[in-house]
Amino acid sequence: MRTDGPVVIATDFSEHSAQTVRWGAQTAEQRGAPVLLVHSYRDPSEAAVWGWYPMVPDTHEFEQEILAQLRDLRDTVVTEHPTLSVDVRLMRGPVVAALRELSEDAQLLVLGAHGYGRRPAIGSVSGQLVTYATCPVALVRSPDGDEHGEQAPEAPVVVGVDGSRSSIVAARLAAQEAARRRRPLHVLHARPAPPDPHGYGEVPPFDVRHTPDDPTHAAALAVADELRSAHPSVTVTLDLRDDDPVHALVDASARAALLVVGSRGLGAFRGLLLGAVSREVVRAAHGVVLVVRDLD
Repeated sequence: MRTDGPVVIATDFSEHSAQTVRWGAQTAEQRGAPVLLVHSYRDPSEAAVWGWYPMVPDTHEFEQEILAQLRDLRDTVVTEHPTLSVDVRLMRGPVVAALRELSEDAQLLVLGAHGYGRRPAIGSVSGQLVTYATCPVALVRSPDGDEHGEQAPEAPVVVGVDGSRSSIVAARLAAQEAARRRRPLHVLHARPAPPDPHGYGEVPPFDVRHTPDDPTHAAALAVADELRSAHPSVTVTLDLRDDDPVHALVDASARAALLVVGSRGLGAFRGLLLGAVSREVVRAAHGVVLVVRDLD
């Protein structure tokens, strides 16, 4: 995982995209990283071939208009964050392929979580990049009822852990984010209740919080202790639940400044790029989600 590359922020100049740029710029400033503002577009001549009105604009003029928008956006970011180094790039071609290429040299890719409805799903571009980007991906959406993305000062960074290598990498990155943001860190492990072998439903929940000899409890405590040792200034709390992991993480995201998850858990088969829990959490979370992939 690179730590010396830029924070790449994708923009489509929409209203939601402005929030994505604000979040990405603040995060880059906290990391002391440069920003690369990117817009990727499909060549108008390609789209016109399949349209009813094949009117192809002058490509050079079209690109200059978009570059002007990118530069105006850069000027806005620099005005709000004078210490940031901000560059712009216009890329022609499929959006997913262009941004995936940039992710290879980036320390973070920041995208808007586009969708529709009261609990919007993520857009197709964001969904594909969460799966295929080679760096951590932040999907930005406003918390429920807050169009500006503001969070209470006490809102924690929440990370889901299940003992997988991906979740341990995610926990370490979450601790770094909590330290940068001066927020507490909430380490959450949830395991679903096992089915009743007699076919009557589920076995009653087994409260691991009061069973220190339980392997799950011991492993989660070890993770929390490692994070406290590495980041003494961060208040680390541990939450062990008998609950569906997706439900527990989505519920926690409603009160989180940032939710961090690994790309794959223990249940994901080898070669799977995005696990089922991560996919559902990304789709249903209430705020910003950071998806971390272990590429070692």
